[in-house]
Amino acid sequence: MRECDVVIVGGSVAGLQAALTLGRARRRVVVIDDGRPRNGPAHHVHNFLGQPSVTPADLLESGRRMLAPYDVTLVDDRVENIRVEDAGTPRFEATTRRGERWSGRSVVLATGLTDELPDVPGVARGWGDRVVACPHCHGWEVRDQPLAQLGMRGLPARGVARALLLSRWSADVVLFTDGDDLDREDRIRLEAAGVRVDTGRVDRVEAGTHGVDVVQAGGRRTGYRALFVVTRQHQQSDLAARLGCQLVADGARAGAAMADPDGRTSVPGVWAAGTTAFPALLAIGAAGHASTVATAVHAALIDDDIAAAMTAWPRPAPPSPA
Repeated sequence: MRECDVVIVGGSVAGLQAALTLGRARRRVVVIDDGRPRNGPAHHVHNFLGQPSVTPADLLESGRRMLAPYDVTLVDDRVENIRVEDAGTPRFEATTRRGERWSGRSVVLATGLTDELPDVPGVARGWGDRVVACPHCHGWEVRDQPLAQLGMRGLPARGVARALLLSRWSADVVLFTDGDDLDREDRIRLEAAGVRVDTGRVDRVEAGTHGVDVVQAGGRRTGYRALFVVTRQHQQSDLAARLGCQLVADGARAGAAMADPDGRTSVPGVWAAGTTAFPALLAIGAAGHASTVATAVHAALIDDDIAAAMTAWPRPAPPSPA
């Protein structure tokens, strides 16, 4: 058993930023990560201040290098289980796949999300290159070029919302609903934004001369610079649920750990950072939130230390009766 102040589960931008903030606060920290970041397939991370077009791997490597001066241990492994050692004064034991055990006073869950892609052949093959999801992350690089938005069957409203958003980056946008019908109001909004609509089924997606080809029934092929897709997002880990944290039941944050703005979950001593609590955050937003969480963790540990010290003080003897 190795001891530390804080066990951080997940070592992408949120986990590493939390470790940096806590390390600079002179906390003993371990970051346990299995090397599978959500943005791993992407060629570049965009819209991250100070990091123009950096690759995900290079961004994380530079973050790990920044941790060298501090009491931060990086463990290349996966946390299989976390149990509460002492519920009175919270302490947690994290066990990794290789059997390594870490005991910490607090746990920061920064496990993040995974994306479920539309069930269309070729989408997964192009994911992270010519097939992407977020216009704020990738729209600038393909601005003013022909772009396609692919919806996800059964979620037409999300496809409409994404196509309307994408129209700000290009005047040449088509929404493929992949068989879903749209109501009159959605069609009017799309037309007002200059977005064309194709409700036919998409057979497959292939690499094209200038980006990506969308192939439909009868072999009809249309080329675009990039294909943006609607995804379903799922939490990468169920550790929050197994620790007893309340989860968001429905809506855009469904499955996320329920947490206040500082990352406090319903379980004392367990904190959630980045997209583990707020799935809509971009990479830079996840890092910023993780820094906020880390400062709150540090403050809570100080409060615990002071409370313990005051409890240990000898009580003054009562005054003698006159």
